Amino acid sequence: MHTLDAAWMVDVASGAAPKAVQVLAACHAEMNASAYTLLHQAEHVMGGLLEDTEPAAMNIGAFEALSQKLGGFSHAPATQRPRLSDQMNLDLPDTLKRVLSDHPHPIWMNKMGGIQEMPLETLEEDGVHVRLLSLPSGRGVAEHTHQAEELTLVLKGGFNDGHADYRAGDVCHADPSLTHNPRAHADGPCICLSVEMGRLQFTHPVISLASRVLGWDRS
Repeated sequence: MHTLDAAWMVDVASGAAPKAVQVLAACHAEMNASAYTLLHQAEHVMGGLLEDTEPAAMNIGAFEALSQKLGGFSHAPATQRPRLSDQMNLDLPDTLKRVLSDHPHPIWMNKMGGIQEMPLETLEEDGVHVRLLSLPSGRGVAEHTHQAEELTLVLKGGFNDGHADYRAGDVCHADPSLTHNPRAHADGPCICLSVEMGRLQFTHPVISLASRVLGWDRS
C-alpha cells in the first residue's frame, strides 16, 4: 500500500496542511488502515504538544466555523440533488461526501484523451488546485512532471504511472523530480481525488501548447 508520508501526516494533524490535503488525508485514513495508524500517531504527538501549551479562550461559534471550513457538520438542509456517489456508482469516503454535499457544480468536464474532471473549488486556495479525475480503462494523463507537489488518492479502480501501481486507498505523491504517465488499469475506470500545489508540466510540446490554448491548464 502507498500511504501519505509522516511529514504530511504531521502537517495535517497540526493544521498546517492546506484544507484540501486535510480532506484528502481524512479520506485516505478511511480507506487505508496504514494511513489511519499514521494519522492517529501524528494526532497523538500533536495532542501531547498541546497539553504543554497554555489554553486560550475560543470565540463563540469558532468550532462550528472550523467544521464548516473543513466541509463537515453542515446544518444546511439537505437538497434533492442526486448524490454524486450514486452518479459515479461509488461508495465515497464520508469526509468527501460531506464536502460534495455543499458543492455548487457537481459536473464532469471533458479533457484530453477521454479523461473527465470535476474541479472542487470549495477546497481550493492560492496555489492549490483540487479536482476529481475519472480515467477511462486503459487511458491516462499524458507524460508530465510538476511545478510542485501533487497528491492523488485513488477512490476507485487503479492506475500505473510507469513507476508504481496504485489501487483504491493508495496515495501517489509526485514532485518536480518525478516524470510519469498515469494510466488506468485495463479492467475498469479509475476515479481519483487530486490535490495539485502547482500546475502540471507536459513533456510533449504539442500537448503542453494545446493544454494552455484550450484552457485545460487551470493554474
